[in-house]
Amino acid sequence: MACLCIDVIPLNFLRLFLAISVTLKSAIIFVLPVLIFGLIFSTFQRLGQGASKIFAIALGLLCCSNFLATYMSHFVGEGVHSMDLSLAQVAAGNELVPLFNLQFPKIISNAFAMIFGVICGIFVPKVSPTYSQKILNVFDIIVSRLLSYISFVIPFFLFGFILKMQYDGMVLLLVRQYAIIVAVIIATLAVYISLFYFIASGLHPENAWRSMKNMIPAVICAFGSMSSASALPYTIVAVEKNTSNKSLAKSIVSITTNIHLLGDCIAIPIFIYAILKSFGLPQPSAALYLIFVIQFVVAKFSVAAVPGGGIIVMLPIIERCFGFNDAMSSLIFSLYVLMDPICTSANVLGNGAFAQLIDCIVCRFRLGNFSEESNVA
Repeated sequence: MACLCIDVIPLNFLRLFLAISVTLKSAIIFVLPVLIFGLIFSTFQRLGQGASKIFAIALGLLCCSNFLATYMSHFVGEGVHSMDLSLAQVAAGNELVPLFNLQFPKIISNAFAMIFGVICGIFVPKVSPTYSQKILNVFDIIVSRLLSYISFVIPFFLFGFILKMQYDGMVLLLVRQYAIIVAVIIATLAVYISLFYFIASGLHPENAWRSMKNMIPAVICAFGSMSSASALPYTIVAVEKNTSNKSLAKSIVSITTNIHLLGDCIAIPIFIYAILKSFGLPQPSAALYLIFVIQFVVAKFSVAAVPGGGIIVMLPIIERCFGFNDAMSSLIFSLYVLMDPICTSANVLGNGAFAQLIDCIVCRFRLGNFSEESNVA
C-alpha cells in the first residue's frame, strides 16, 4: 500500500512519515533494555520453578541449537557474499530525508540489560523467592504493556521506511536482486529443519516425516499470524503426538516458543552477508562473527513476541558488530518483515523438533518424574 501511495503524497508528508518512523525506532531502542531485562528475568525465574535438571539440560541444548544454526549460517552467508549483489546506488540528493530527527538518549546498554537479567533471574529467586515473585509480577505487567505498545506502532514504524525505499528507488531492486537470497534462505531452512527432525526421530525417515506432517496445522497458524505464541496451542497438540511425555512436551514448547528461533538464526545472518555485499563491505572476520553469534544467542532470550520482534532486538547488535548505517538497518528490517511468515513457520517447526529431541533424551536416560504416556500418533 505504501508503494502505491508514493506518487500522490506530498514531499513534506513523506518526510513527516519518515521522521515518525525514525522517532519510533529511537523510542523502541530506548525501551529495549527494560524489555530485555524483563523477558530474561521472567524466563530464567520460570525455568527454575520446575524440574531443574531437565530444564537445565533443555536450556543448554537450546543455546547450543541457536548457536549451531547461527554459526552454520556463516558458511551459507559466505556463499551469498560471493554472489553478484551490487545494488544500484541512490543518486546523491535524491534520498528522502526526515522532516525532523528526534533521538532518545541511550541510558543503559542492551548488553548490560541482558547480563543483569540473567544474574537476577538465577540468583534473586534463591535469595528471596517472595521478593522475586513480586518483581516478576511487576515486570510481567511492564513487558505486556510494552509489547502491546510496540505491536501498535510497528505498522507506523515500517510505513515511513517503506516510503523511503520506494522514493529512493530500492523496492524494485529488492524484488529483483534479493529473490535469490530468499530462495537460499528457504532451501537452507528446509534442509536444516528436516535434518533436525531426522535426528530427533532416532534417524528414522518415516518417523521424521510423520512428525513434520503432524506439525502442519501449527505451521499454517504461524504463517498466517506471524506469531509463534498464537500457534502455541497447535504446536502443543502436534508435539504431544510426536512424543511420549505430554506434560514434558507442554513445558518445553511453552519455554522455547520465543527463545528457540531457528528461522531467525538462519535468515538474519544470511541477510547480513547479502547486505554487506550490496553496500560493498567485506565479510566479517571469524573472530568478529563469533562475537556476534554469542551476543545473538543471548539476545534470543529477550526477543519481543511481536511481528518483526526478532530483528528489532538484534538491530543494535548488528549495527555495533557490522557497522550497519540507517539505510542498511532499514533494509534488513524490511527484508525480515517480508520473510517473517516463513521465519515464524520455521521457528514453530524447530520448536517441535527440539521438544521431540528433549523427550528422546529424557526417555533414554530416565530423567525426571514426568508421567509417561504412550504415543498415539
